[in-house]
Amino acid sequence: MYRQRVLVKSLQIVETFNSVSVIATDKTGTLTQNKMTITHLLWDTHGVYKVPLIQAEPAKPETLLQTIRRLSSGAFETARRLSVGAATMVRKLSSGNLNQPQRMPSFNDDNERNNIPNEASEVRIQAFRDLLLGAAICNNAEKQMVQDAQIGQDVSEMKSELRIVGDAADTALYNLCVDRCFVDIEKVRNLNPRLKVLPFNSANKFMISANQLETMDSSIPEKDRIVLVILKGAPDIVIQRCSTYKKNNDDVAPLDDVMKRTLFNRQEDLGKNGYRVIAMCQQRFTRQEYDDMMQSYKEKQRFQSSQQGEDLNGFPSNDYCFIGLFSLLDPPRPEVPDAVLKARRAQIRVAMVTGDHPTTAKSIAKQVNILTTEIADINGVDTFKLEDNANGQPVLNLYRNDKLIQQHEPGEVARTDSLSKNAKEMIKTASIDAGDLEPEEPPWYKRAWFTCRNQFKEPKTDVEPTEKMEYIPYAIVVAGAEINHMDDFMWDWVLSHQELVFARTTPEQKLRIVTEFQRRAEVVAVTGDGTNDAPALKCAHLGVAMQSGTEVSKEAGDMILLDNNFASIIQAIETGRLLSDNLKKVAIYLLPGGIFIILRSSRLSISFFRFLVSNLASLLQFMVWYAIGSDCFFSCSLLYDKWYVL
Repeated sequence: MYRQRVLVKSLQIVETFNSVSVIATDKTGTLTQNKMTITHLLWDTHGVYKVPLIQAEPAKPETLLQTIRRLSSGAFETARRLSVGAATMVRKLSSGNLNQPQRMPSFNDDNERNNIPNEASEVRIQAFRDLLLGAAICNNAEKQMVQDAQIGQDVSEMKSELRIVGDAADTALYNLCVDRCFVDIEKVRNLNPRLKVLPFNSANKFMISANQLETMDSSIPEKDRIVLVILKGAPDIVIQRCSTYKKNNDDVAPLDDVMKRTLFNRQEDLGKNGYRVIAMCQQRFTRQEYDDMMQSYKEKQRFQSSQQGEDLNGFPSNDYCFIGLFSLLDPPRPEVPDAVLKARRAQIRVAMVTGDHPTTAKSIAKQVNILTTEIADINGVDTFKLEDNANGQPVLNLYRNDKLIQQHEPGEVARTDSLSKNAKEMIKTASIDAGDLEPEEPPWYKRAWFTCRNQFKEPKTDVEPTEKMEYIPYAIVVAGAEINHMDDFMWDWVLSHQELVFARTTPEQKLRIVTEFQRRAEVVAVTGDGTNDAPALKCAHLGVAMQSGTEVSKEAGDMILLDNNFASIIQAIETGRLLSDNLKKVAIYLLPGGIFIILRSSRLSISFFRFLVSNLASLLQFMVWYAIGSDCFFSCSLLYDKWYVL
């Protein structure tokens, strides 16, 4: 397993590999390469700056053998694309839909056509410069000396190297400033010192920082200097906190509903093409106003016993000025699509559980075969939303390909949780051990009766009898905001789909998804890398932590992916099923042979009965060693069968 870049904590976990029926996996870093790159900066309704690509070094002249190899590989690739294109056309003809949308860029990103210089230093648009400044100072990525410790490696042999340490999105923004726009980011941070920061978390889905801006006029008093508060995060959350936006001509205009809809449409278009989108907005205060705001927050915290509403560490929650968007590209790992198809052939469903926008998650799911052409494109994709009906009552509208198919009134989750019963028993036991409760012990005759009865009767269990549900040949995309409105009927309907994508989810919702799968007789493997993912990793039948994750997630997981690669999970399942099959072969081989050995050794023992009748232990020892030497030694060869294909 270690050769396959999988670290298993216990051999018992290998047995679980053989029965996994659902894999709930993250997107970023597991299905994708976690190498985010900023491709575009967008502002206003049409403002776009295409980030210039790094100029590649001139290639060396190739030899004749390299030319033949390149041409032959190109011919094979062309034939493959033609076959895939022909298969896609056949599916379209069979479905009767020839006008399916193609994956095309949704905006004009030619800098010369937009009259925007390729050099970032020559762009004079204030919105663009604010985006670049925010990418530099509202960013926790920084260069540090890092030592990579490999398993079994001596500490004295570890080499240190200078790396960019931080979140993948922050690292992409850092590289944008330094490598593409040639910004001296350390100098910018020193001239604009940070005063306070609210780190990004999975609940808020944004980050806020406050920096005191540099000034060229030294006569300005300290209390009148400008403090820039920058908010960066998910567009659907950031835009709702803005009241104005910065236009292409540097003017500030009110952000009305029409403009918000335009910005959301730009986000949707980017998400459909597989881009991850980050929005940025800002507010400006004088140093005196900022200090008064922080002082007011401290006084409220001192006199309030419990926090009411959201706590932003004193930062304003609304009235920001929208600046623009960053589009990030995180390509899928090349080996993941084939690994997902292997899982599907092994009757294992792969569900994506991510915090990204639904359109982005759907696009990446199609690229890695979680959403396939046979089901998602031909049969359809289901969604649901909580909306008001004609009587003004909230109902869940179920859609298939954006067409209403059913309405459901949300109810309560009536299904009882067997884990809660066990939890109550654990609490009761802990209270008895602590001396808070006196144990209720039945009389001795009742205990004796229970002991005798259990010898002939199966003991009762708190685990509820469940049966696997029947799957329907459709895909579904579920937004995290709708999960809180789901009842038993909705969970049964959602989890019966063959292809599932959960987007904009929180760690608490991830745990809920895992438990709902388990209540429906599914054996769940779940991946996670954050501290908040630990409950889901612990609750799942197979918790898969990432090498790049936190120590808490590694402790909670049953196995660790040393390369953070989803394909390694499929290889681990293949190994588990191979081991199970080999053990079955050994058992099938030994059962009839073992019976024959017992009979044969019994016949041989008759002739030596006079010598062994006085010592029964010698007879039994002779039979055991005879069996080990004759069959068990040869059956070990079946354990080394290395062929198992999912």
